[in-house]
This record gives sequence, C-alpha cells and structure tokens, in this order.
Amino acid sequence: MNKKKKSNKSGYPDEAIKTLARCFYPSMVEFFNSEEGQREYEEWLKEQEVLQALPVAA
Repeated sequence: MNKKKKSNKSGYPDEAIKTLARCFYPSMVEFFNSEEGQREYEEWLKEQEVLQALPVAA
C-alpha cells in the first residue's frame, strides 16, 4: 500500500490554498522586485542574522 504523504495540515482543502496562492503570487512578485520590497527584504535578512546569533535557551 503506497499512501501519499499529506503535507497540508491546515485543515483547508489543497485546492483552496492553491487558488489563494495563484491570486497572491503576482502581487508578491511585483512587491519583491520593487525598491521597497528589496529594502524590506534586506532588513529582514539583517534581523535573521541577529536572531541566529542569539544563544538558544535550554
């Protein structure tokens, strides 16, 4: 028995998620290709570096 592994654990149907992704994708690409989007992405990367440098609490 080959069972497909379900990766969607949100409770929403896969088709609904795909439909939303198709709607948002063009706007997201446009934003991240803009100067503002590039600037925000760079800021986010810097924040991630700071977070990675923090010690992990046990």
